[in-house]
Amino acid sequence: MTEEQQDTSEQVEPQSEQVEAQSEQPAAVETNKEEPSTAPEQAADDNASEDEDEQENGSEAIEALKKLPAPLLGRLCRGIPMRTFLAELARLDRSVYFRYFKGYRPVKITAKRLQQVVTREVFERDNGMLAQLLIYNWDEFQWKLYGDLQKHVKAINEDVEAIEHISAEEADPIFDDLTERFDARDVAIAAMINGLRVDEDYLKGRFPTLL
Repeated sequence: MTEEQQDTSEQVEPQSEQVEAQSEQPAAVETNKEEPSTAPEQAADDNASEDEDEQENGSEAIEALKKLPAPLLGRLCRGIPMRTFLAELARLDRSVYFRYFKGYRPVKITAKRLQQVVTREVFERDNGMLAQLLIYNWDEFQWKLYGDLQKHVKAINEDVEAIEHISAEEADPIFDDLTERFDARDVAIAAMINGLRVDEDYLKGRFPTLL
């Protein structure tokens, strides 16, 4: 080997060592990791909140029906559109449907039988879903009365849920109008099952023979 070749070899060798040194360095640690998703936790919180709201609504519906005197409860049961009610009940609470109504034609189910079911399932077993379903179907059957009641209440405050109390002075025009155009028994039922925020004593004074 000539002296020039030796010089070239000596110059290349440090570069080779530098490459090896670089290859031995650990790879950079990736720090930009994706944050774990909070979507499942948020969905669980939303579901829990919905369950609480549903339970609260069911409790309110139960209490509303309990306040109805037996004659008014019987009238409410007579106003339930049975075919629609049973179809919804079979979908929402099959156990109650099969226990009391399976095999019966809707036209054969009397108001008395329905009232007995309400007493057992709603009043004794606190079935809030059934209570809500009854109120919903009665309001649908009495859609004109229910709609007019809502219009009167919204005239007080468009945000109905924000109304904490309706005074006698505010309630008088509502009941004057409704009792002139609808049966007083139905007006009383509508006010009670829909949680009209008037004093109980006011309702008793307004409907002394009913309550």
